[in-house]
Amino acid sequence: MTRKAEARDRILRAVIDTLAAQGFPATTARAIATTGGFAPGVIYYHFDDLDDLFLAAMRHSSDLRMARYLERTDHLDQAAEMLQTLRELYEEDIATGHIAAVQQLVAGAARSSGLAEGVRAEIDRWEEFTEQLIGRFLDGTPLALFIPKREVAMTILAFYLGLEMLAHLDGDRSKGAAIFDSAKRAAAMIDAFLPPADRD
Repeated sequence: MTRKAEARDRILRAVIDTLAAQGFPATTARAIATTGGFAPGVIYYHFDDLDDLFLAAMRHSSDLRMARYLERTDHLDQAAEMLQTLRELYEEDIATGHIAAVQQLVAGAARSSGLAEGVRAEIDRWEEFTEQLIGRFLDGTPLALFIPKREVAMTILAFYLGLEMLAHLDGDRSKGAAIFDSAKRAAAMIDAFLPPADRD
């Protein structure tokens, strides 16, 4: 990696860390620079403005997390195992600051049509990925007749972002764990409809 690429990655990481720790309104060029340990002017050498920087940071973080999700889920063919893996990935999203940063960017996008368009495009990418995961377990089963994959994918993402917002407000992350625990029953039901041995 070149020095320019390393500097760019350092800035993007600082954006995610600042958004996660301080929220969108406080994520100024100065705050980002303080987090990353560089001069504010460095930002504008690599990016046109803050909206350009925010979108680049969201794409960068999403690319890293999407690669991780694909790596961990690509071979799974049992709903219960998939649920456990998604639970572990969700915990990673929390630890890396990704989910908090995305939630802050979604909230902040209301002030800028350009930012909103870019954030929406990234959310769409996650909706498509989630829909594909759902289809892996519903397609070819009786459940596919009753469960709309796209709408369920949108609901899951809304839950994903909303849960982080509520956890940030009250500091209680046990709610997420409780929801994953409850989802185990649904995963077991899906596995019962289509045993792994029958999947081609």
